[in-house]
Amino acid sequence: MKPRGRRPGRGWLLAGGDACVAAGLFALVVVVRRLLSLPGTLGRLPASNLPLEPPWLALVAFATVAALWLAATYDEPLASVKERGGLLVAALVAGGLLVAAYFFAGRAVPRTVLLVWVPLLSFALGGWRSLAEVLAPIGTRAVLVLGSGEDARRAAEALRSGQITGHSLAGWSEGVSLEEVTAAQDVIFASDRPEDRPRLVALLERSLENDFDLWILPGLADIVSSRAVTKSLADLPLTPVATRGASLFAFAWRRSLDILLGTLLLLAAAPVLLAVTLVVALGSQGAPWIRQRRVGRGGREFLLWKVRTMRADAEAQTGPTLSGRDDERVTRTGVLLRRTRLDELPQLLHVVGGSMSLIGPRPERPEFVATYENEIPAYRLRHALKPGLTGLAQVMGAYATQPDVKLRYDLGYLFHWTPLLDVFILLRTVVTVLKGSGI
Repeated sequence: MKPRGRRPGRGWLLAGGDACVAAGLFALVVVVRRLLSLPGTLGRLPASNLPLEPPWLALVAFATVAALWLAATYDEPLASVKERGGLLVAALVAGGLLVAAYFFAGRAVPRTVLLVWVPLLSFALGGWRSLAEVLAPIGTRAVLVLGSGEDARRAAEALRSGQITGHSLAGWSEGVSLEEVTAAQDVIFASDRPEDRPRLVALLERSLENDFDLWILPGLADIVSSRAVTKSLADLPLTPVATRGASLFAFAWRRSLDILLGTLLLLAAAPVLLAVTLVVALGSQGAPWIRQRRVGRGGREFLLWKVRTMRADAEAQTGPTLSGRDDERVTRTGVLLRRTRLDELPQLLHVVGGSMSLIGPRPERPEFVATYENEIPAYRLRHALKPGLTGLAQVMGAYATQPDVKLRYDLGYLFHWTPLLDVFILLRTVVTVLKGSGI
């Protein structure tokens, strides 16, 4: 997905040029050190000390691009990057990453090479980026400020007066009007009025459609309840609304877990699943497994396998109905299967197959989803993720937890995902299953 408001391919052009500049300059510095001895050194650098084969130069290129990304130099105009010293910081970080990478590879980077390469890299990147600004200018992003109050006024004034390089004011609406969003590439929500909160939910849903990037000027409550603020608009704190759990890296991470851990779990659970299937088949009439329509990622429906825990005719008279803790339709075997989560084991097939993930919001039935979407603001946001066999709501909530409360856990996972959070959920799932608690 290309960044909105940017020239197509600009990011790849910058990264490719950065990699070539870093690797070429590194090779040049090493060659010069092989030919010349510098003051304070013992002599020329032996060729065996620092190889220049393609894999090693690729490592240099990767470390530099990673450092430039960490220094946030790919989404800002060159003027603002230089103003905050972004290229120098990135060069220093690249040097540190390179030392660490060579150390783990059983090599060492001579200090003289680093002392020459790092400062020259900062200047060389500045020259290349100046050329890139001509070849693929970043352009100006139109920013819409929504909200009333002093912060909103300051933000609008900073954009109107041209204080923010690469950004212009598309408009300022004190009434948080969604109709004005279509003209903007960035939207800043700057309101703490309770009546504007429903509009924030609508903005969140619209932002997932990739129409614009959404930012929030946080109040005191937002600051103390979220992570540190590392972006600013002039001198105002600015928090990006990022669906971290729906990023490409998050999906790749979870898909790796699904294939590796999901396959192991499926193989380990196969004998248990076979035994459970036989017990259900012999204990009550009806097929031991059932298939139910559920809603997955993007709101698309799929058929989900479960071990049957109710009578075969449980919904013949009522249709789809939520089950309670003391539901009379649940068989005696089904009570035990639900408590131990053994009825969910067939869903490992969906995890390995790709329609589900080990971790994510629980998939709901379409009939319930339609009701929840009408009654609960932002419920549709949970469908930005694949449904999961377990999730934050499952390990933190209780059996009677209401759908709107479960949604808060699901959205907390969506907006604040980290790999460590997945590890926490998996470990907490083991505890939840052993205790027979959770949702």
